[in-house]
Amino acid sequence: MSKKSSALAAAGILAAAVVLSGFSIYKDSHQKNSTDGTITLRMAQTSSQAGAIGQSMEAFADRIYDETEGKYKIETYHNGQLGAEIDTIEGCQMGTIDIAVVNQSTIGNFINDFQALDIPYLITSTEQADAVFLGDIGTRFLDKLSGVQLYGLGIWESGFRNLTNSKRDVNSVDDVAGLKIRTMENQVHIAFWKAMGADATPMSWGEAYTALQQGALDGQENPATVILTNNVAQVNNHLAMTEHAYSTVFLVMSPETWASFDDETKETFKRVMAECSIEEREISRKMDSEAVAELEKQGMTVTYPDKQQFIDKAADLYAQWEEQYGDMISEIRALSVNKSEVRYGQIRGSL
Repeated sequence: MSKKSSALAAAGILAAAVVLSGFSIYKDSHQKNSTDGTITLRMAQTSSQAGAIGQSMEAFADRIYDETEGKYKIETYHNGQLGAEIDTIEGCQMGTIDIAVVNQSTIGNFINDFQALDIPYLITSTEQADAVFLGDIGTRFLDKLSGVQLYGLGIWESGFRNLTNSKRDVNSVDDVAGLKIRTMENQVHIAFWKAMGADATPMSWGEAYTALQQGALDGQENPATVILTNNVAQVNNHLAMTEHAYSTVFLVMSPETWASFDDETKETFKRVMAECSIEEREISRKMDSEAVAELEKQGMTVTYPDKQQFIDKAADLYAQWEEQYGDMISEIRALSVNKSEVRYGQIRGSL
């Protein structure tokens, strides 16, 4: 082979290697090591920094920096700066993002068992929610994440979801009919709102707000604090306190990042996460208790429709969910604190 041919062959091999390894180069480039030994990690969510989750991300990052004596610096990204939730999950799987803060509903697209957590009116109090997500059930769901190349670090509260729209007050389930509602990209949410007579439209939050501004959507559903901190009152003026589902966010890590930690660092991350998980809930509940009054000040009318009407209208769906997730439904219901509350089991005597 001539020198020219050898050079071309070598160049070809190098080019192929660059193409084949391009993913690896990109994957590793985000984790920056400074000259003083600090390792920078990226942590992302799609909602506002002003909410309980956003505030707690900042607190978590600060504490990790302090507790590791500056070895780990966490850069936080809010408002979908690194993509939609599915994008950030895939980023953790690929190693391009270190920590993603994602709704349980989104994870249901990767692990079907997570769909059970979104069944409307299955969780009806914060006490029951804490027993579920801060106890054995929560631990088991965190463990399930390893099956899709994720490490489960913790679970924070988003809160009870409520319906907003730009068309009319919702005083009963009949008032939902015909409303074009943005839902999470989750089959339980979609099926429930279709059963209520709405035009359920799954969409990422980043796309949804623009659609609400343009009138392509009539409404959406989210916890009151999310509605407030994401300026929903600017595009919707009717809030119905349906409290139809309790939402959490799971903090998932890149398994590569987790594996790179020594035992002491892993224990530090676990301990700081446990502390922040309690504090985030305290912030969330304080903000939630104040959010509705603030939304009224911003011009939203607030209604309190009968929840039982929503439950009754979804009777066929509950039968399907019972067949799919019966054991988990029973286990979650058994942790209900207030027996007088409207609960999933009151619809069907079989539970």
